[in-house]
Amino acid sequence: MRAKAKFSSAPGLPLPAPTVSNVEGTWANDTMSRRIREEILQNMVIRDNWGDLSEASRQRLKEFVSELERTSEVALRPISEDGGFDTAAWNEIVEQHAGQSWLDASWVVTEYYFYRRVLEAVGYFRDELGDPFEKQKQNGLNASFPALKPLAKLMKQALSSGPEETEFYFKALLLTSLWGNRMDLSIWPAEEASDSESTARAKDAMNEVLASSSKMLLADHSDRVWKAAAASSASGSGRRFDIIADNAGFELITDLCLADFLVSSGLATKVVIHLKQYPVFVSDAMEKDVWQHIHALAGDEGVPEDMRSVASRWASMVEEGHWELRENGFWCLPLAFWEMPDDLKAHFEGSAMAIVKGDANYRRQIGERTWDFSTPFEEISSYWGCPVCCLRTMKSEVACGVSEADQKRAREEDSGWLVTGRYGVVHAKT
Repeated sequence: MRAKAKFSSAPGLPLPAPTVSNVEGTWANDTMSRRIREEILQNMVIRDNWGDLSEASRQRLKEFVSELERTSEVALRPISEDGGFDTAAWNEIVEQHAGQSWLDASWVVTEYYFYRRVLEAVGYFRDELGDPFEKQKQNGLNASFPALKPLAKLMKQALSSGPEETEFYFKALLLTSLWGNRMDLSIWPAEEASDSESTARAKDAMNEVLASSSKMLLADHSDRVWKAAAASSASGSGRRFDIIADNAGFELITDLCLADFLVSSGLATKVVIHLKQYPVFVSDAMEKDVWQHIHALAGDEGVPEDMRSVASRWASMVEEGHWELRENGFWCLPLAFWEMPDDLKAHFEGSAMAIVKGDANYRRQIGERTWDFSTPFEEISSYWGCPVCCLRTMKSEVACGVSEADQKRAREEDSGWLVTGRYGVVHAKT
C-alpha cells in the first residue's frame, strides 16, 4: 500500500514573481482598471440592489466607485470592522501590500479584495443586505434550463450504465464539468429506441462531443485522473472524493451530476463539495446556491423530466451522508492553496482525489505566479497531500503545463487564447 501523502508548505520549485495588473493591454489591467468598476460594481451590485440599500450603503458605494476610478493611485486600505469573521485575516494580507496601489499589488489579492470591499460597502455582515449577486445567480440558473435536456439524457445513460462503462461516463462527466454549457451536447440523439440501440447511439454521440471538445484542450490528463480514481475504488472502503466548486448555474449542475455519478457508480462512498462562505466573483457557489439549484431542478416544470428525476434524489444524497456541503472562509481569500490552514490540509490528506474547479481556483492552485507556461503542472502541484485534478477553462494570463507546440497553436487560432475561456486544461497530479 502506498504511504499516505502529506501536504508540503510550498511547491518544490523556486517561486517566480506574482502576477500584477499594472501592464496596460493585459486582461488583468483591464479587469482592475475598468471591469470591476463598470461591469461589476455599477452594472451589477448597484443596479441590482439600489432599492434595497440603506442611505449609508449607497454613500459607501458612491465613494467606492470614485476610488476605483483611480486604481493606479489609490493604495489598498484595511477592511473596516464590519462584522466579518475574516476581517483580521484580510488586514494581515493588506498589511503585506502596504502602500501598494490596486494595480501594483498582486492581482489575485486585489481581485479578491474588491469582492470583500463590496460586502463591506453593502453591509453584508451586518445583515443590511443579502447576497448582492443573487439576481445574477438566479439569471444564470434560469439561463441554464435550455441546456438541461441533453445533460439529463447523458445522466440517464450514465446512471443506468454497467461497470464496463464506468470509465467512459466518468470521463464524459468530467469534461462536461470542465466545459459547462460550452460543451456541445446538442448532438445527443433525440429519438427513442430500444435500450441497446439508445445506449449505442448515446455513446456514439458522446464520443463525437468528446472528440470535438478535445481540440480545445491544451493539456488532457483525463486518463491519469481515471486511473487514480479507479485505483482508489479498488482499494476498498472510505473512498471520499472532494470537489472544490466554482460557479453556480449550469456549471454547478454539472458538478452535482459528476458527484452523483461518483457515488452511484461506486467509485466514491462520499463526496464533499467545498463552497464559498460568502459571495465572491459574482457567480461563485455557496451552500444556499446548491440548495436553490436542487429545489429548482427538482420542482420546476420547465426542467426536463429526466433531470427532475435526477435532482429529486440529490437532497437525499446529503441527508444520507453520501454528499457533504461544506463552506469555508479559506476559499474566499487570495492565498495559494499550499497556504491552506492545517485542518483543511488534514482533510485533503484523507481524500481519494480533490477535483479543483475553475480559473480563480486554478490561479491559487499555482500561486498566481508568473510561471513559464511550459512548467509541468505536476511539479508545481507536488505540495498536495492527495491526488488532485484541476478542471480549468482559461480566463486569465496565468498558465502552466502547456507545451510550446500547443501554445503556438492556440496563439495562431486566437490571440486572446489565455482569457477567452475558449481553451481549457485537465491537469492532474496523482
